[in-house]
Amino acid sequence: MGNKKLISPEFRVTVGEYEITKGIEVECFSSRESHMDWCRVELSPRLQGTVHFKDMDRARVELGYEDDFDILIEGYARSGKADYWKEIMIKDDMMKLDRVTIKASFVDCEPQDVIRYVLACAGIEDYVLSDECYGKKSIFVIDRMSGTKAIAEVNSSWGIKNPFFFQRKVFYWGAKEDQEEMYVLEEGETILSLNKYGDLWEAETIAIPWIHHSQEVEVQHSKYSGIVTVEKTIVRSDDTGAVHMYIYFAGGEKDV
Repeated sequence: MGNKKLISPEFRVTVGEYEITKGIEVECFSSRESHMDWCRVELSPRLQGTVHFKDMDRARVELGYEDDFDILIEGYARSGKADYWKEIMIKDDMMKLDRVTIKASFVDCEPQDVIRYVLACAGIEDYVLSDECYGKKSIFVIDRMSGTKAIAEVNSSWGIKNPFFFQRKVFYWGAKEDQEEMYVLEEGETILSLNKYGDLWEAETIAIPWIHHSQEVEVQHSKYSGIVTVEKTIVRSDDTGAVHMYIYFAGGEKDV
């Protein structure tokens, strides 16, 4: 994994019964701050009107070539009156939390009690929650909120800043997926350019679809070197089919 590179990869989009590799432009956005990952797939004129799918059909976007693909996003297609018929909008499992409405009262509860209930209401069974003790509230009320807003309200009411998101269809709150190895981003090898905008560094890189937000990576560049936490990633193609990836990090916390 540490030395793996994709030089000229292609997208593979699966939605419902369709698998599409040609005639598409793709943009995938992933950020731990925004909670929900999404991907917009624009269809070429040749494909418009030929790809039919229902709201909440399972969908997946991968990047790679031949039989070696990595998943960028796995979730569900959105299809409503406001959606543009020339494109496919895909969102991860946070879509389930966004669509469920919670109305409940809790007595003598910890935040994990509330979050487990919210996840159950949305039909989410795979999750990892922080086991830290945040204290109990004698009563806590959720009055007709979406699941996403309910979890944000838990954070606010307890004074917690725990990020929450899905990765590989597992929900994380105040936790993240175990990372077995650290990828190195190197100037002249995987980093094409590095610039700072506001509080975040933006590294334009070759396609590295196995890097996701909340992971740690090591940056080796003349402008900045250090071990950083990925805040967000953007992967997009242009009208020539070329793939561009951007990795954002705050930097400065662990200089090397």
